[in-house]
Amino acid sequence: METKVNNSDFLVDENAFRSAIIPGKFVRLEYLTDLNEFIKTDVTIKQFIREDGVESLELATGETVPLDRVVSISGNLSPRYPGYSNYSCDC
Repeated sequence: METKVNNSDFLVDENAFRSAIIPGKFVRLEYLTDLNEFIKTDVTIKQFIREDGVESLELATGETVPLDRVVSISGNLSPRYPGYSNYSCDC
């Protein structure tokens, strides 16, 4: 059996992803830890940080998440993880 994947199902908008980064906003954040654990949390973004060429989000909890580990922000998928939403659930 052959499975066809429609590439349009996996198109993501980098502008929409980046526009979801609003300091002070309460968001649903999905990201991968250094151990590749999938984390889904509701949290406030404290600030966007760009330091030594690395972009990160500082959260109100004090945690810092590298932007390249963020899967989605309030449903806006990262261009690094196209199609990833197919594997996550709203549990």
